Amino acid sequence: MARTRQERKNDFDEFYNSAKDIFIAFRDQDEKAEKFERLYMLSVCPGSRAGGDNNRIVEVFWGSRPFETITQGNSWKSLSEYGATLLFERDDSGFVMISIYPAGTENKKPIESSISLKLWIDPTRLKSNTFLKSLWNDFMAYMECTSLDGNPTLKQRMRISYLRYFKHTVVDKTWLPTKFSDFTGDLVKWVLTVGLSGVIIYALTILSQPNTTESEIQLKTVNEKLEIISKQIDSISKTSEKTKIISIKLDSIDMHTKSIKESIKEIEMKDKAERTTKAIRNAGSSTKPKVNE
Repeated sequence: MARTRQERKNDFDEFYNSAKDIFIAFRDQDEKAEKFERLYMLSVCPGSRAGGDNNRIVEVFWGSRPFETITQGNSWKSLSEYGATLLFERDDSGFVMISIYPAGTENKKPIESSISLKLWIDPTRLKSNTFLKSLWNDFMAYMECTSLDGNPTLKQRMRISYLRYFKHTVVDKTWLPTKFSDFTGDLVKWVLTVGLSGVIIYALTILSQPNTTESEIQLKTVNEKLEIISKQIDSISKTSEKTKIISIKLDSIDMHTKSIKESIKEIEMKDKAERTTKAIRNAGSSTKPKVNE
């Protein structure tokens, strides 16, 4: 059965009335809180530090303290530091938002003005001592990391780094999304652009490749055709060599034929010249007069 707004309000009121005893006990049990108590003094204010009459707010905070005096001409000025704050706020529906605010000075403070630890939780969780102790540890780690005389342990530094990365922060009065959500958003954009494109190209490449059996068959067919072509080339080469030999022999026969023809021609010309000479001689002897006997 869903809880009503009035039930949530009653649970917050119960926490409101017991908050002071709870956080004073946490302070007394925490050895690291001793130095801050001495310098700043812890205040637990149901109703807020501004009058204490707001029944929707519980504030737990370290006070302020002067840490240095500077002179300005003939006058002097005291520099002060304010401590960290743990703030519980109930909304109209009875849900609770929990935030921490850093310690700081006029000249030194973190970039964020607050970190949202829990967003609109059911106030029944404020009945858990373990849950509240975890919030106290966040509060103390933030004080150690942001105060001038803080000396945070590695665990406390990691705790605040985690909060700054995975929790919402307020910067310049603007409530920002978590750095983790920004990172995952950028990662999703990358996957949907470069990464997804690469995956698609790879998948298409794999799908476009034939299976192993088809590849082997195609490769075997290509090899057989190459062998046939190679044999034809060898045959053509051999034929070409035979043709070359025949061509050489034909050229030799042709040269001999030409030589014979030239010899025959010379003989014919010589024979013709001899017949001509003989004919002339015969003609000359026939024209001489005969002598009477």
